[in-house]
Amino acid sequence: MKNIVLPLVCLIVGGVAGYSLRSGGGGDGGEVVPTASSTDGTQPKASADRPAGVAGAVRISAGALGDLLKELLVDFDARSAQKAAAQLSVEELQSALALLAEMPKGSERELLRAQLYRAWAARDPQAAWKAALADPLEQAKGYALSAIAAVVAKTNPTAAIEMALSLGMGGRRALVMGAVFNEWSKVDVAAAMAYAAAHPELPFDASNFAPGLQKLAEKDPLSAANLALGLKDEYRRGSALGSLMTTWVESDPTAAFDWALALTNPKLRQDAITAAVGAWAKSDPKAALAYVETIPDGEVRISSFKKAWADWFRNDPLRATEHLAAIKDDKLLQGVRFEFSYSSEGLSPQERGELLGRIPDGEFKSDVLRTMTDSHIRKGNYNEAISILNGMPDSAGRDRSMHRLSEEWAKNDPAAVAAWLKKMPDTTDRDLAVAGYSATLARSDPASAIEWAQSIPDAKVRSGALRNIATNWVRVDAAKAEAWINGTPGFSDSDKRMIQSMAKMAGDITGIFSVTVGKRR
Repeated sequence: MKNIVLPLVCLIVGGVAGYSLRSGGGGDGGEVVPTASSTDGTQPKASADRPAGVAGAVRISAGALGDLLKELLVDFDARSAQKAAAQLSVEELQSALALLAEMPKGSERELLRAQLYRAWAARDPQAAWKAALADPLEQAKGYALSAIAAVVAKTNPTAAIEMALSLGMGGRRALVMGAVFNEWSKVDVAAAMAYAAAHPELPFDASNFAPGLQKLAEKDPLSAANLALGLKDEYRRGSALGSLMTTWVESDPTAAFDWALALTNPKLRQDAITAAVGAWAKSDPKAALAYVETIPDGEVRISSFKKAWADWFRNDPLRATEHLAAIKDDKLLQGVRFEFSYSSEGLSPQERGELLGRIPDGEFKSDVLRTMTDSHIRKGNYNEAISILNGMPDSAGRDRSMHRLSEEWAKNDPAAVAAWLKKMPDTTDRDLAVAGYSATLARSDPASAIEWAQSIPDAKVRSGALRNIATNWVRVDAAKAEAWINGTPGFSDSDKRMIQSMAKMAGDITGIFSVTVGKRR
């Protein structure tokens, strides 16, 4: 909300008796609370004092205060809320929090609560922290505690960290810790990152340094880059490098890449170049990827290509996919196979088909299709998996996916698989699907599983299916399974030893032995 319709100077003058915050009576006595002091070391004024610029005699009536809160909740804007909250006295902030607790739930209400607590913390952080700890609305979220700790972090970050740690395990502590490092990095990013590097056990995310790093990178990108390299955790270091490279590459890409290429540590060089390419790709992905192909170090080339292409695909799937058609380096293509499959899962079948139509037939396309199929099978999207399999050319990878489809589907709905198999034409696909279904069925109904497997015309597929049935049957009833194995022609001594070994080691996997096609039909 950019404009507050009801200016504070026009609010109705009146008392606010009876609206003090119900939860503001203090904590349990054991919590860590900040020391209330101003930046110059003097003690703050009495909590009832009105902020400078507002007449001390002015008081807002309960009705006017409620109207103000409702106005702030409409088209919520953090700056407007922060400005309005700063004009309220501590008593009025307490009353506002009590009134807000009675209003409908919603993200805007939580954000406004945080701004009210932030304004309270600017006056009396100790009281604000105690009140937030006792506030029933704050128990599961931590938004208000984060706002209070962020205020403390501006002048006493170590005290703010102690406040966060006092919350114990859970998401609330991580949220507050992130707010502390975020605020600290704005004031002194070097000190914040040095502290984080010295305390890697703390629950923080390197993205919390982004505001400070980007600000420093505008003035001194080299210092910002060296700070990022000080983080030992690979994920945190990569995140920090990505934040500063966004600024550095925009202002001086040559200097950014020269610095990254000059690093002597192979791992740090890879991380730095990958981050620089990722930042470049945000503005010109095609040029960034063209540069990547010139990088001589194969591992760096693949990781950089993967990062830049994945970001491009999320923003512009069509152009990013078209670019793959011109790539001749198989290693680069295989590097983005999973990203293509994973990122396209949120698209409709028609949209995925349009993207796949832009990729020439070949090993990469087959691998992408197989990865997409496996993902759908894992998620239980069996119809989607069948649709993709129907569009794939015959291959050993497709055979494995067809076998796995019926195997996994049978674990969740064996009746549906049986009905599907009865409608399938007499093809190799049906042989593979029956083999997968019978492997799962062997655990609950081995006799039926054997009957299904014996109906497979392809001898090689049938042989693999029977060995899988034997393995899974041994797991649930070794005596009966071994009697059947010993009385059935076709099981060699080597097969029997392997079945016993796999039955003990394979855990919950049902399709233990590979099933291969003899004569495709």
